[in-house]
Amino acid sequence: GLVLVGLLLLLPLLHVPRFAGLLDLRRGSTFFRLQVWRSTLTLLREHPLFGIGPGNFQAAYRTRYVLPSAWEEFDLDQPHDIYLDHWARLGAVGPFVGLWLLATFLRAARRERRRSPVVTAGLVGGVAAMLAHGLVDNALFAPDLALAFMLALAVVSGGERSGRSARGGRTARTPGDGRGTPPVRARSG
Repeated sequence: GLVLVGLLLLLPLLHVPRFAGLLDLRRGSTFFRLQVWRSTLTLLREHPLFGIGPGNFQAAYRTRYVLPSAWEEFDLDQPHDIYLDHWARLGAVGPFVGLWLLATFLRAARRERRRSPVVTAGLVGGVAAMLAHGLVDNALFAPDLALAFMLALAVVSGGERSGRSARGGRTARTPGDGRGTPPVRARSG
C-alpha cells in the first residue's frame, strides 16, 4: 500500500526532464547502465572463476567489452553495480565474501541492538541504503562512501566485541541486579 502511494506521489516528477530521463531506455544514464551491465555479464561469462582482478575493469571494458551502442561511456572504471563489480574484480569468490561480510555484520548488529538500539538501527539502515544503491552504482569503491560503510561495520562489530572482551567472554552476574557487568580487574604495578 505504501509503495503504491509513494509511486503515485512521484508521478508529477515525470514532467521534470531529469527524472523522466531515468525511464528512457534508449539514451541517457539508464541506457548506459543497461549497456555496461550487459558488457559486464559478457565479461563474467568469459572470466567466471577468477574475474579480471582488482583495478582491471576499465582496461578490460575499453579494449574488449564496451558495446558499440555505448561508445559514449567509454571510460568507465566500474560497472555501476556493486554486485557485478565484486564478481568482475574478485571472481566467483567476490560475491561470497560480500555475503559473508554482510552476514557477519547482521549477526553482530542483532547482538548489539540490545545495548544501543537506536545507533544499531541507524547503522543497519545506512548499510541497507548503501547496498540498495549498489544495485545501480558502486558506492564501495568511492573512498568516502567505502569509509562510511567500513565504519558502520566496525562500530557494530567493535561494540559487540568490546562488550564481550570487557566481560572476558562471559557475563558476570552481580548479586541483586540480575544484569551482566564487567568484572573488576586489579591493576598491577
